[in-house]
Amino acid sequence: MVSIIICSVSPLLLEDLKQNIAQTIGVEYEIIAIDNREKHWPIAKAYNYGAQQAKYPYLFFVHEDTRLLSDKWGEFIIPKLAEPECGVIGFVGDKARFSCCSGWYQFCDMSKVSYFYQRIKEGKTLFLVENADLNQPFQEVITLDGLGFWVRKDIWEKYPFDEELLTGFHCYDIDFSLQIATANYKNYVCCSNQMLIEHFSQGNFSDINWFSTTLRLHEKWKHLLPIKTSDLNISERKIRKCEELASYDFLRQVLKSDCDIMFKRKIFKMFLCRPFSWRHLTNCISAIIKYMRLNIWSRRMKVPPWLQLLLQLIT
Repeated sequence: MVSIIICSVSPLLLEDLKQNIAQTIGVEYEIIAIDNREKHWPIAKAYNYGAQQAKYPYLFFVHEDTRLLSDKWGEFIIPKLAEPECGVIGFVGDKARFSCCSGWYQFCDMSKVSYFYQRIKEGKTLFLVENADLNQPFQEVITLDGLGFWVRKDIWEKYPFDEELLTGFHCYDIDFSLQIATANYKNYVCCSNQMLIEHFSQGNFSDINWFSTTLRLHEKWKHLLPIKTSDLNISERKIRKCEELASYDFLRQVLKSDCDIMFKRKIFKMFLCRPFSWRHLTNCISAIIKYMRLNIWSRRMKVPPWLQLLLQLIT
């Protein structure tokens, strides 16, 4: 019934997960493990390759650094997947995708949905529950995190992972769930004790590859953004505020990273061109100060007198 697709770089983790699945799934299944230690494929390519080999109608893409904690979870999840309007089901996601560069979290506490265990350091794990209604085991979202998610094979065949855009290991989850959400399917976070998972790592959202891939993702989808689920009651003002917070955080992370100067300038110009608000003006001034202190402009261009005066007034 279920084809489980894993992009693997650790034989030990893979073997542990295989044993864990065998003990908990409760339905017929197969495991398609792509050994990526030598291939070094982007995850989009590895997942597409695995899905092509799948013989069952339900696909489960999952990281090998996870552990399934519920018994017979396959019996629980399959009926939901079989619903015609069901798209992707995962464990953590967001009810909105705003018009800004960011990860799947949109700096809006009311839109984030999660129900899973996250290991934060050796010996310590948190149960992350946000905006979960236990009377509704499936909460609709727009985007999902890629630690683990299900989809029907017929949907994947229509909307495979974008191998041209996604040439590394980032943003495949956001792009995939956006494709399906904008094709009139409904994506969900599973909020039920009948389907619990533990994730061992927290991911990396500050390396150069993540920044550049996030920018390409934004360029691909910006003409459709912002979008949200119909049940998310959020004002236009609140959306703008969240966009400003997310875009400023992205800029701040880029400025202190090892990205090259041209990339930093591009992100900086994008930020300055956002719709005007007093909060945005404050953030612009703050960003200019940081930009100047990093000496990014000092060797490249002359600082205009008005900016010198402004910096003297506010520092």
